[in-house]
Amino acid sequence: MGLFNPGSGTGGNRAKVQRLDMLLGMLGFFAFMATIQLVVLEVRGEPAVGSALFLAALLLLIWLAWRARRKADV
Repeated sequence: MGLFNPGSGTGGNRAKVQRLDMLLGMLGFFAFMATIQLVVLEVRGEPAVGSALFLAALLLLIWLAWRARRKADV
């Protein structure tokens, strides 16, 4: 039983692509918000190392999800 499609397995290739699209959307939203936070912190002159590392981690996750999405779309 799959997490996103209980009762019928994983749901096939199309369902996997849809789940990855949803993940990309959520990660993209949070990366956008983290970018705004980082810019605000930099403009104010406050320490922004933690925010920069968080944004880098989000961008890495977006890249990995994008690669998985491209492989699943074949």
